[in-house]
Amino acid sequence: MHKIKKEIGKIEKLGRRITFECLYPKCSKKSIASHSQQRGGQLKEISKNDEVYTMNFNMFEALTQSASAFSLVKTRIRNASTYPGFCQSHDGPVFAAIEKTPLVHNDNLQAATLFLRAITYELTRKKVAHFKTEKVIANCSKLLHKDIIREFEIQNLGREKFIRNDSKFYLSKAYDACRVPTVGIIRTKWKVIDKVINASSCTVFSPMRNFKERFIHQATVSPQVMTTFNLIPTKDVTHVVVSWLSEHKDDNDWIDTEMDNNLEKFVNYVAICESEDICIGPDLWESIDVFTQDRIQTAMLHEVYRGSIDEIPRVIKI
Repeated sequence: MHKIKKEIGKIEKLGRRITFECLYPKCSKKSIASHSQQRGGQLKEISKNDEVYTMNFNMFEALTQSASAFSLVKTRIRNASTYPGFCQSHDGPVFAAIEKTPLVHNDNLQAATLFLRAITYELTRKKVAHFKTEKVIANCSKLLHKDIIREFEIQNLGREKFIRNDSKFYLSKAYDACRVPTVGIIRTKWKVIDKVINASSCTVFSPMRNFKERFIHQATVSPQVMTTFNLIPTKDVTHVVVSWLSEHKDDNDWIDTEMDNNLEKFVNYVAICESEDICIGPDLWESIDVFTQDRIQTAMLHEVYRGSIDEIPRVIKI
């Protein structure tokens, strides 16, 4: 176990320093630590002493403690929700529409930019996970049971499919939507809540509600259906912005109804169960009893563990 811990520690350090090519079209410069959630905006609004609670992914704990590996940990906002997505030259300009001006309800360019940010975060997250998993397979194959290694190999096949096929499809659509935001490449459901919610998120999720159907679809050659979700608290209100490709309308029709009639339930479901980029303000998280905190962290795991959606605690109050 000591050897495994030592190897995983090395891999975690490599993963924190990894860079990729900038995701801006035709740019080959190296990426910096972009923020999927604006540090001086939404994260600052919910922070306390410049800290928020974010998801902790610890590979060593995942290997040795299973479900207990995933938890919310207090993190400085400068380190929260970062990803190696864009170079120094493009990081600011690509997100200027949502970071240099206030959000405006149903603004097409801002919706497209939020869509792009969530897609680039998801792509980069998968690239980092693929890199670290490859290192585990190469360095720990003699230290781990062969079934664990095989599971890692299968996981990386799925990531490779996404990186090679799905990401190119979605990046192209997202940049097109930013260039011509009024043409209707994406559809957006945008709600403004008249209060500041003490949570923030930028993520993608599958709108397919049947687990078996979702699993089968992700394994096909065609790009999987993905929907983006942004929960953005500002000084006075909170924006809930959900977008999807117009060609995926049929898979997303139910979202219109849910956001109109069950917005609180919908936000808690996506932010807690589907997001790997959830940030919660200390005032909210520390006010929740330990039993409920445990239920929330269990719900953040795979749907095999979390139980019925109706059992998910509604800690994000609307």
